[in-house]
Amino acid sequence: MSSEQLIPTLDISSFTGAADANSLAIAREVNRACEEIGFLVIEGHGVPGQIIQKLDACSRQFFDLPLETKQSYFASDDTYFGYKGMQHAALAYSLDIEDAKPDLREQFGSGRPDYPELTDDYYRKGMGLEFRCDIRWPQEVVDFQVAWADYYNAMADLSEKIMRIFAVALDMPLDYFDRMLDKHVSSLGVYNYPEQKDKPEEGQLRGGAHTDFGSLTIVHADWSAPGGLQVFTKNREWMGVPAKPGTFAINIGDMMERWTNDRWVSTLHRVANPPGNYAGNTRRQSIIFFHIPNYDAIVECIPSCADSENPAKYDPITVGNHHLMKMGKMFDVEDEPG
Repeated sequence: MSSEQLIPTLDISSFTGAADANSLAIAREVNRACEEIGFLVIEGHGVPGQIIQKLDACSRQFFDLPLETKQSYFASDDTYFGYKGMQHAALAYSLDIEDAKPDLREQFGSGRPDYPELTDDYYRKGMGLEFRCDIRWPQEVVDFQVAWADYYNAMADLSEKIMRIFAVALDMPLDYFDRMLDKHVSSLGVYNYPEQKDKPEEGQLRGGAHTDFGSLTIVHADWSAPGGLQVFTKNREWMGVPAKPGTFAINIGDMMERWTNDRWVSTLHRVANPPGNYAGNTRRQSIIFFHIPNYDAIVECIPSCADSENPAKYDPITVGNHHLMKMGKMFDVEDEPG
């Protein structure tokens, strides 16, 4: 089976949530993809191209700054936020692969960009402190913070629509997840994979093999650049994710796999190195939105995903505890800027 057959490209523009033929057909295709591979590609998503292009351009400007300047935005604790330098983390650590090599990437990440304006105790006390986002925004790049907020908000809106598609795909009411999303604690990261002038160490990748932690992930990548996103198929082979400009790759995370009682699969994936004989520039950049529902939402088996012959496999757990259970493992590589 080709990657295009295994990972469908779906136009979601006609999804209304009503019981019309187009909406139901989209939901069926999403269900099939999530059951078989946990990945799909979407078009017709409604996100304006200028929002994507602006953040992409601003991020490239940031990563082109001198290393000393970028390190001034380093997040010193074990969070996803702020700047993280090359080989700062190993995604494969999240799977307890102890001999994993650090990833060949640098990144800038944040939680909710409106965090400083949020006065609700939900974000300021208890578990909310684990998702705090007190970071310094790069001043050297004009409109970086504005571009970041615009993109984040567009992804939050798109995630809400996708979660509604998920609800219909799982034979649940359209608004099944809505009450779990109004105070989401999603994060956004931009990854820079510099040109590889030196041969990587044996087994070292741009992004090591891992599964994502949350409900869903939305990826915008430089699809023209070599060395990209790959998934591990049931045939135990690595396959590139098919995509084209203007689309997003979507994958579900461990949280959604648990919610669906393993009906949907959170699939192993990685970011491959460019071919060693590639003659052009191998730099690559990805913008990745990790959707994380309200941290106090309960992840427990969705009613349509269990019956007397297939009972619930997992104990209920909050979104926050599930997420933090894995997140800290990624940053065991180093604790200093670099």
